[in-house]
Amino acid sequence: MDTAKHVEIPENDLNKAQKDIAVEFLSLVGLGRPKEGLRFFAPECETHNPYIVGGMDALIAAMLAVQKEGAEGILKGSKADFSLVIRHVLADADLVAVHTQLSSSRPSEGGLRQVHLFRFSGEKIVEYWDITQQVPENAPNAAGAFS
Repeated sequence: MDTAKHVEIPENDLNKAQKDIAVEFLSLVGLGRPKEGLRFFAPECETHNPYIVGGMDALIAAMLAVQKEGAEGILKGSKADFSLVIRHVLADADLVAVHTQLSSSRPSEGGLRQVHLFRFSGEKIVEYWDITQQVPENAPNAAGAFS
């Protein structure tokens, strides 16, 4: 899996440091190196993924397990390569949201779209949510999931 950044964060953005941290973490995830991103998280970071036990160690272990399984861990039965594309980065007070696209080298397989929500205390992530939606192949919406 690889990562593409499609966002430019202006130098005068009041939340630039937090946005940069969120983007860097997800870039490391896309490169298969999520453990390196642990440095951005406070030790007591609370996670809200309903499919894992909780805590950053469990979240990183789940990310690594999916990457080890390759594409089959992302979309059941797929043999395609995937890339993570960062589409949007938004901030409000201590929250940063990053909209990502996990796309297949086989467009007919759809892929995933995700929103990652990070709550910061200073320059450390203290709370993390991830919301994932599978993009169906041949989706009926002509606007598509990302255009």
